[in-house]
Amino acid sequence: MKQIELEDVRTALYEMDVPEVHNFTGDALQSADFWFDLGMDEREISYLISNLEIAKKVKVPINVWDSLKEKNTVNVLIHGANIHLIDLEEN
Repeated sequence: MKQIELEDVRTALYEMDVPEVHNFTGDALQSADFWFDLGMDEREISYLISNLEIAKKVKVPINVWDSLKEKNTVNVLIHGANIHLIDLEEN
């Protein structure tokens, strides 16, 4: 089963030219808050999710947004997405 990994998110953020990503080395990116640490709004987070879906050939469930309402961090996105990730190549 495919999974979204921290490095997938890091790569997508680099491709989106999010300059704040350079402030987080190693695993520190996991605890980064999208709004406060990375300066991203909901539209940009949605674009990030779309880029991850395309790159990994998966479908991230819509309920990942519910998880992000509780805590808006990279780790919550990764965990929330991977719980019910749909592998498009399997279907």
